[in-house]
Amino acid sequence: MHKAATPSSPHRSRWKALLWPLLLAEIGFTLVCLGAGALIWQASDRRESENALARLQASHSVYARQLDARLTAQQQHLVMLARGSGRILQSMAEDTSTSHTASPVLPSVLSHDDTERLLTRLLDDYDGMDALVTRLFVLPMGMRDFSVPEPLDNIDNDLPPYQRERVSDDAENVTWWTGAQAPSGRLVATHDVVWNERYLARVGMEISLPRLKRLIRDETGNAGEHWLVDDTGNALMRDDAPRVLPEAAGRYGMQWLDEGRRALIWDTLPGTGWRLVSRLSLPDDSAWQKALPWLSIGLILGNVLIFAGFVSVLYWRLQREEDAWQAGLGRLAGWLPRTQDDAPDITAVSPATLNTLVTRLEPQLGARTSNDSWDMLAWLKTLQLPALLTEGDVIVTLNPTLSRLLGERPEALRDILLAEWLKPRLVDEQRRRVRVTDAGGGAREYRLECLAVLGEHSIWALIDQTETGETLHRLRLARDQAREDARLKTGYLSHLRQELESCVNTLTALPEVDASHRPPQWEALRRRLEDAMLLLDTLAEEKPASDSPPSDTPPRVLVVDDGPVNTLLACSVLERQGCHVETATNGEEALALAERQSFDLVFMDIYMPTLDGMETSRRWRRLERRLARRHASVLVALTANVTQASREAFMQAGMDDCLAKPYRPGDLVAMVRRWVGEGDTSET
Repeated sequence: MHKAATPSSPHRSRWKALLWPLLLAEIGFTLVCLGAGALIWQASDRRESENALARLQASHSVYARQLDARLTAQQQHLVMLARGSGRILQSMAEDTSTSHTASPVLPSVLSHDDTERLLTRLLDDYDGMDALVTRLFVLPMGMRDFSVPEPLDNIDNDLPPYQRERVSDDAENVTWWTGAQAPSGRLVATHDVVWNERYLARVGMEISLPRLKRLIRDETGNAGEHWLVDDTGNALMRDDAPRVLPEAAGRYGMQWLDEGRRALIWDTLPGTGWRLVSRLSLPDDSAWQKALPWLSIGLILGNVLIFAGFVSVLYWRLQREEDAWQAGLGRLAGWLPRTQDDAPDITAVSPATLNTLVTRLEPQLGARTSNDSWDMLAWLKTLQLPALLTEGDVIVTLNPTLSRLLGERPEALRDILLAEWLKPRLVDEQRRRVRVTDAGGGAREYRLECLAVLGEHSIWALIDQTETGETLHRLRLARDQAREDARLKTGYLSHLRQELESCVNTLTALPEVDASHRPPQWEALRRRLEDAMLLLDTLAEEKPASDSPPSDTPPRVLVVDDGPVNTLLACSVLERQGCHVETATNGEEALALAERQSFDLVFMDIYMPTLDGMETSRRWRRLERRLARRHASVLVALTANVTQASREAFMQAGMDDCLAKPYRPGDLVAMVRRWVGEGDTSET
């Protein structure tokens, strides 16, 4: 009895066989997805950082321009206040009691009291012109100080620099006083009033630093840290950061900080020469959050597809094995005796069915194995070739086909050595060719082949060689006949071309006729005759043998011609030279092909409907410039009118060369050699 296998064991073994490849594929795909995701994230993060930094720089430049405009407006107001104060002081009566230098000639218009009243009113008018300005003052010579609002404490002795008299002849510009030269929490801007080289007064304003800081925070959205830095790089609004810019900082710039995604950005205010410096943080990294869902979806879908693919392969293999299993069972069932009525149903594949079949076949299989030649003998009788069975070197029997061929019984050659039977009939020992005389007295050549070997028994077949030789002889005769027919056809075509050439010459020799009186069929007839001559040249021309192997990258050639004969001639010639040829019947089709691919060489017919060759060439060149092609196509004009003027017109249209029609195949080959120099251009 045979041990029955478990029904699920083949399936389990298949699953185990595919488990490791499945796991390796899943792990490999996961690693590839993670690597691709990391690369995509790095590229996206770098791009996002660059874009965010560019946006921060642009916003910072806008804030700097707004702050500069605000400070410039204050300087302009200060200049206007200085001009008003100067006009009032110039009109004041000169005080000779306090004058110690030569006084200019001033009109005695205003008194001392009127001057003080006008200066006070002028300061009141300019007071409150901007929220940043906390105090306006005028320090005239020989008069009391004017201030709006009035200071809380009067400094009599140690005056700050911006309240002292002018001691030099500097240009009358707005001067900013910062740091220790200005009050705490203030920026002071002053302007000297000078008339006829005489110092009259100093006009100034105080700007609140806390308000200026609040203004910068409001403008920048209260993000990051901000400083105003003077020309030397020292901070104006923070005492704890005396220097925030790098040593070689220019007027504008940016520097990454060590803290990570933070940058130091600065812009120069043209009005004051100061620089607005900001320490800003880039927005939170969202590239990974954006890519993570898509990466997860791709990873899940990829793993599902891989699993489905492996399941499909497993199912296909199991189905194929099940079909083979059914076929094997069918063959086993065929060995059973036909008379048995209780034969098992082989459609239900199960270990019990297999066990029943093997049990019933065991006696017959044991009887068959005792005589191995029995199966070979049965197979020998079914062969349609002349064959014989040998045991060792001795002939056992002949099959019916060989018996009929020799006209002898199958047992006539029993116990005769095969070498002795072949010796008088052997023609070529190396090729095992023998000559056998049949029952009718005819002789045929056969090749001896061993078809099967089982133990000491062998089956030898005789394969007829006469029919093979006759077939080869017929093929050679057919080849010679075809060569003779080709030679005759070539002669006929050459003769026909001579006749057509005579007709064309006769037609060309006719006297010139005015184009208006020339029949419309005249030019068409001449072109058709020339096309027929070109076609005959192609048909009569023998295909040359190539001396060099074809190029790995054949030249791409486009033939643009509305004449079918010319197109057929060009395609046949160029394809024989190893070129990849495409055709177009008008300029629109040629430009459409040029949009999709590039060509090394283009043969362009000049006279075409709708869009002629000249305009097509101009548009072709514009298309190449628009597509930024690395290599421009070589444009060759095809025309029957080749003059110096026409050549110049072709060159101006963007063409490189021209070929006169009608042309011979050798002219096309020469043009390809001249401009491309690739492909199998061996034609002469």
